[in-house]
Amino acid sequence: MKSNYEFLSGHFPELAMMGSLAEDYLYTDGNSCIIKLGLFGETIVNLMMELDDVQPPIVENTHANRIKTLKKKV
Repeated sequence: MKSNYEFLSGHFPELAMMGSLAEDYLYTDGNSCIIKLGLFGETIVNLMMELDDVQPPIVENTHANRIKTLKKKV
């Protein structure tokens, strides 16, 4: 079956792989599905910071603080 995340494979193969794995685990292992989707979200934020040339927080470099840093740069 074709993955809903296949369109990402050209530019963001890592995201395509994580999304596809999350789909695979959806009905067999819900916890693994949630973990993969969390990693998917973190990877998107990290890519946004890299592409927008935004430096990650020096202190408490958590996912929530990276999102706050991106929000301040808008």
